[in-house]
Amino acid sequence: MGEPSVYLHDEPDALRFEVRGRLDRRAAAEILASAATAASMRNGRPLVIDLRRVEAMDEEAPAMLAAASAPEPVFLLGDAQIEPVAAAVARRPQLVRESPLPRLRRWWCALLGRLRPGCCCRMCLTQRVWSL
Repeated sequence: MGEPSVYLHDEPDALRFEVRGRLDRRAAAEILASAATAASMRNGRPLVIDLRRVEAMDEEAPAMLAAASAPEPVFLLGDAQIEPVAAAVARRPQLVRESPLPRLRRWWCALLGRLRPGCCCRMCLTQRVWSL
């Protein structure tokens, strides 16, 4: 498992932290500290913690993130991350409706697949996204 990487995306509709690699206690503490620092610039936008690219996670990390100050963070999860995070958050996961951009990417990838057979990028693979 790789070291955790945390990326901050300051988007117009949310302040989103994207975690890649392993989610451990240190990464969770880093996210909470960064969220506290950015609290003054959120202006009512939700705090979104994107865990779709997490490969493994410590048992304590989701509970640390769920205990974040109000308002509660919104978690974006793939199928593999639902169980440990749902246990810590005590909310029911909801399937997020797919945006048109992934459909366009899949169309583009299908076109490139005809030109370049054997394409195996992750973009082509459909992945359900859950919100918690």
